[in-house]
Amino acid sequence: MSLTPGGMRDGRDNVLKLMNILGNPQDTLRVFHVTGSNGKGSICQMISQVLWKEFGKKVGLFTSPHFIKINERFQINGIQISDERLEILYEKVIGLAKQYSIPLSFFEIQVVVMVLYFQEEKVDYTVVEVGLGWTYDGTNIFTKPLACFITSITLEHTHVLWKSRQTILKNKLGILKKTSHLYSPLRHSLIEKTCKKIWAHSHYIKTPSTVLTNLSWKHQQRNAQMVLEALMYIGFPAKKILEGLHNIYNPGRFEWLAPNILVDTANNKENIKILENMVQKVCGKKKIITLFWTTQTDALYAAELAQTIQADQRILVDDFCDRSLPCSAYADNIDHKEIIHFFQEPEKIKKWLSDNKNTIVIYGSFYLIGEIMRVSRYKPFA
Repeated sequence: MSLTPGGMRDGRDNVLKLMNILGNPQDTLRVFHVTGSNGKGSICQMISQVLWKEFGKKVGLFTSPHFIKINERFQINGIQISDERLEILYEKVIGLAKQYSIPLSFFEIQVVVMVLYFQEEKVDYTVVEVGLGWTYDGTNIFTKPLACFITSITLEHTHVLWKSRQTILKNKLGILKKTSHLYSPLRHSLIEKTCKKIWAHSHYIKTPSTVLTNLSWKHQQRNAQMVLEALMYIGFPAKKILEGLHNIYNPGRFEWLAPNILVDTANNKENIKILENMVQKVCGKKKIITLFWTTQTDALYAAELAQTIQADQRILVDDFCDRSLPCSAYADNIDHKEIIHFFQEPEKIKKWLSDNKNTIVIYGSFYLIGEIMRVSRYKPFA
């Protein structure tokens, strides 16, 4: 994690330089490339699980960030890479970067490791979730993806992706390649112009009227429709795809860790509002306690997110990573009971979770959800 002291950065040139030295192994992979503001992880899980559970394919899955261990980012048919194999690949990639004087960031190293691992394992398909998700994203190294997906557009990472939905969409369209197929629920003239310019094919996806997946709520049905159409186009039969879509496990997304503990990785205004609606429908008039932490760096925006969900009591969590705001930066703007310093008080959190009988909704960050999974002795991915 110390390899990128300044946090996220844009750029793929260094990855491409190393790929070229290695003989461009990324070109041997059959890739589904997924970008968008919300829903990327869900689509990746759907594609991966349908292909290996229903069709017996060997599928590599690359996602970020991770909940508990970095190994989660590299999976084949649901099995995370071993510590030993990951160490070998890290040493190889870092060694090559030093040998050829190619500076690689934390995320760029993960991308190269992913390509080498899936190539060595001879996977049938590779499902790749973007990082920042734009033209110069570290994952944007595949010349002939089987399918590209843009799930949604919200105002995110504006320091890199600019400050309007149109410019963010333009940047995310950068993953599209000549003659490739794009699946998206977005209907926008910019999509049509971009596809026409590079002879790509645009598939506009409507939300189906029928239930296609076991994952909750309307937006997941739309995600499932994208996966159904993309896999059908490649040649997989609809019946088995639909059977697979009804048996998807998506860790950390509207997931109950206990009868009264709900976690969700909602971390921006749009998906937290979706979570709020879901909580209201499922929990009704039960007493709600929220636990919140975010990596957002805008104090006013963080305060807005922390109080989007209507709650009888709010608790803020602090001390997670250097790039996040301390809760004190926005706590004065929020009606809250207390601030918990997570790593200073792990036993307090653990006891609080086990003793509290009210409905607890925990949201705001992958890292918060991962730590809650860990301290509550919950077994993610079991």
